[in-house]
Amino acid sequence: MSDLVLHHYNESPYAEKIRALLGYKGLNWRSVIVPRIAPKPDLVTLTAGYRKVPVLQIGADVFCDTHLIALELQRLAPSPSTTGSGWNDIVEHWVDLNLFGKAVAYTFGKNVDHLPDEFLADRAALRGAPLDRDALKRAVPLAERELAVNVAWVESGLSHQAFVNGSAPGTGDFTLYSTLWFARHGRFDFTRFPLTAAWMERMKAFGHGERTDMTAEEAIALAAAHEPAPLTYQSVSPDVSGLALGQLVSVMPESLGHGTTVQGELVGINAERLTLEQHNERVGRVRVHFPRLGYRVREVKAP
Repeated sequence: MSDLVLHHYNESPYAEKIRALLGYKGLNWRSVIVPRIAPKPDLVTLTAGYRKVPVLQIGADVFCDTHLIALELQRLAPSPSTTGSGWNDIVEHWVDLNLFGKAVAYTFGKNVDHLPDEFLADRAALRGAPLDRDALKRAVPLAERELAVNVAWVESGLSHQAFVNGSAPGTGDFTLYSTLWFARHGRFDFTRFPLTAAWMERMKAFGHGERTDMTAEEAIALAAAHEPAPLTYQSVSPDVSGLALGQLVSVMPESLGHGTTVQGELVGINAERLTLEQHNERVGRVRVHFPRLGYRVREVKAP
């Protein structure tokens, strides 16, 4: 297996999901620490403009979004499996679209006095809306109550099984764990939910795998020394949306996506994922991979 390079920062809940997955699968990986706020010149050079973390690099292929990264890790290391069953995928989607926002509102509000102005300005730019310190503080009681209601659902679900996915963790477990891990940083009281607290300890015990530090320059040199790998999926072109291979397209996240647009030639597309190819002087030819769900894709018209 080629080197797995994770571009991340230690405090990121999204990155914690992937670090925990790497631990569960017992994988070795290289760690490139990315600045918490823009500018991120080395990362966007590699990703053609995508600035969110984590990003998984394998040679000259770059995988964006934790959903797609988890699928790629499962393909590369199928045992132990994290393929979900039952309600796993629904739980994962519920956490991403519902619970995560409550955890962020609570944790930001509790820690806002310790957050630099530059950090709040950066996150406001991603949201496309301002973040006011006093408003964040006022939101804490409601966010805490809503978070408690949601964690009570988790507590009930864990009453007869060790993991959300059943007897072994699925991707829904790792998505949920990273979100509650973030809430714990806001000092959310999990003693009210002993089954959830015990489950979090089981998830934490998987560790992070074998981590070796790597510089951003080394990661860029690694990409420049490789060619993108053949696609591992079959494309459907034209897509039902009318997009076709060979078009110049732009991709951006549907949420928290301001300033993260990526442009490139569409070289792969189906109902689950898409791939753009780009070239620049520092990295040469790279392919940037995205899931379809949660991203807007548009053709870029010639001027």
